[in-house]
Amino acid sequence: MNLSKRLNIITITDSKEIKNTLDHSKKIYFKYGILFLNKDSDIKENLKFAVLVKKHCGNAVRRNYIKRISRNFVVRNIALFKPYNRVIFLFLSKEKFRYKELENQLLKALRNEKATFTDNSVL
Repeated sequence: MNLSKRLNIITITDSKEIKNTLDHSKKIYFKYGILFLNKDSDIKENLKFAVLVKKHCGNAVRRNYIKRISRNFVVRNIALFKPYNRVIFLFLSKEKFRYKELENQLLKALRNEKATFTDNSVL
């Protein structure tokens, strides 16, 4: 399934690919879960994306809402994910939140990660 034909984002559906990405990715923790970012130089494909939501996060309506707003975040902020070729959101929180809260948390976490990455590369 294509998340966005215009931006060439494809959904990860293969369980082996998801497991491999979870095992070999950089993890960024944020308030509602974990973001896995994989930059594999061997893979010359476009961005692939997945959203994993635990069942304890709520009923199906709530889980689908979480998936929808996280896909929306990726499409709106595609420039943040261009260096990576695999991105997985793993939501663990039972707490209810809106798009703006998710956006603020993710942007803050990604900015902190970039800041620590550039600080470490200077050393």
